[in-house]
Amino acid sequence: MLLDLTTWWQHLPFSEQIFWSIGLVSNVLFVIYIAAQFLGGHDTDIDASPDSSDLGILSIRGLLAFGMFMGWTGLIVLQAGLGMTAALVAGTLAGILASWLAWRLILLLLRLQVSGTLDPERVVGQTGIVHLRIPARQHNTGKVMIEVQGSLREFDAVSEAEEIPTGTPILIVGRTEEGVFIAQPFETTHDKLI
Repeated sequence: MLLDLTTWWQHLPFSEQIFWSIGLVSNVLFVIYIAAQFLGGHDTDIDASPDSSDLGILSIRGLLAFGMFMGWTGLIVLQAGLGMTAALVAGTLAGILASWLAWRLILLLLRLQVSGTLDPERVVGQTGIVHLRIPARQHNTGKVMIEVQGSLREFDAVSEAEEIPTGTPILIVGRTEEGVFIAQPFETTHDKLI
């Protein structure tokens, strides 16, 4: 079988050998790259921010996409009977398009990801319930349960006035300098607004 492949390769025109080589090498490297990603390799190929100004189109992914599409498109054009110039132009255009599409797809996927990191400003103004009694006048912290960013979370909280017992509905009105949330009973705050 190896002898058959060698004979087949030797009978190919040099121009087809070039495009076969580009396509095969790019495909093999792409398979290795994907296998490395699935086996625990970390993707340091692009900046994690979707608004990054780095040249993501020239990343490993982009170069592999370029090579695969250039190789196979150029080979198809040559086998269709068109010349080497047409194969180079078509292969290059297909490679550039594939690199650009791969880059755009990665940017789209990065925009869809959620960090899971809590933005403390989203907690202020939210209502919740006291989980563990909050002592009066910021003498110590208590615990409150608040739904924020789609999940129920427990936070330390203090009261600027009276003690707030367990089970009391509360409103988060701010944060201390240390970053602890300031809670007030929700009914008291609600009555003041009316």
